[in-house]
Amino acid sequence: MRILGAGPAGLAAALTLARAGRAVEVFERRGEVGGRFGGDLQALENWSDAEDVRDELRRMEIAPDFECHPFHAIVETNGRRSAALSFARPVIYVVKRGAVPGSLDQGLMRQALEAGAVMHFGRTLPPADADIVATGPVAGRVFAVAQGIVFDTAAADRAVGLLHDAAALKGYSYLVVVRGYGCLCTVMFDDFPGVHARFERAQAMLLERFAVPVANPRRVGGVGHFSNRNEFRRGRALYVGEAAGLQDLLWGFGIRIALRSGWLAARCLLDGRDYAREAAVQFVGRLKASIVNRLLWETFRVGDYALILAALKRNGLTRLRFFYRYNWLQRLLYPPARRILRRRYPDLRL
Repeated sequence: MRILGAGPAGLAAALTLARAGRAVEVFERRGEVGGRFGGDLQALENWSDAEDVRDELRRMEIAPDFECHPFHAIVETNGRRSAALSFARPVIYVVKRGAVPGSLDQGLMRQALEAGAVMHFGRTLPPADADIVATGPVAGRVFAVAQGIVFDTAAADRAVGLLHDAAALKGYSYLVVVRGYGCLCTVMFDDFPGVHARFERAQAMLLERFAVPVANPRRVGGVGHFSNRNEFRRGRALYVGEAAGLQDLLWGFGIRIALRSGWLAARCLLDGRDYAREAAVQFVGRLKASIVNRLLWETFRVGDYALILAALKRNGLTRLRFFYRYNWLQRLLYPPARRILRRRYPDLRL
């Protein structure tokens, strides 16, 4: 079995296949696993499904032997008002990304190697010759960009989200600190050339407001790809993760769905099942829901996101599960939402 790409989706597929006794080769064009990232802190979201993400990882036989820090509380602010949200179960699990010790990428690679997979770095192959394609974001189809820093700090652990267009147009900024290691990023969904200036505003607003000292800052960043014109199979090759357009158009939380799609593709190959059909059933409704969610987010962001902040304070993030199910409201709103966002974002495959 040949897998193209060594991100979370590709490595989840590799370790699943290798543990089942298949000969697995992973081709990664970069010189190392996690080469897209520089130690960024990102999140496995834990509100879209009733199943806790760590339980899902165990069900997929993926050991969380990487840094995976649960947060039961977060703060959301628009720069003037704040909402402190707390939850009975973790709302996010913070993970580190990149070719650095303790990262999700390094942990998944270690498990794949222990299972017997062979890694080929600095090498690629035509997608048509692969069994699974997990090559990440598609060039020219970027829907979000992130720019930020990682740093050392004496501040206490925290997770803060900033909703303010001056800091992140149509998106958000976040500040996360775990055990003396911090990450501050701006995630934008429009005006990509302006990301640097908005990130500078986010730094001023968050670091000053929450009194977080910064030492030894290093630049990080990335891009995200989304599509709901999904091709889960081309010829014999199965497409997973962002290569298949699998992302959340609302906020860009894509790690969980990437892992799930890689594991599902591997299981379908092992069991002789139709991955394209099963992936469509499992993922397409969620992608359509996120299109509606993106339009609602952009519509109700007026007043420096005051309405959204009030709704989060009243209901909490866990109530968002309703909006990830492609419910009756989203089915009603999906056709006009798709038309509006296709005009607004012509580069996206909506």
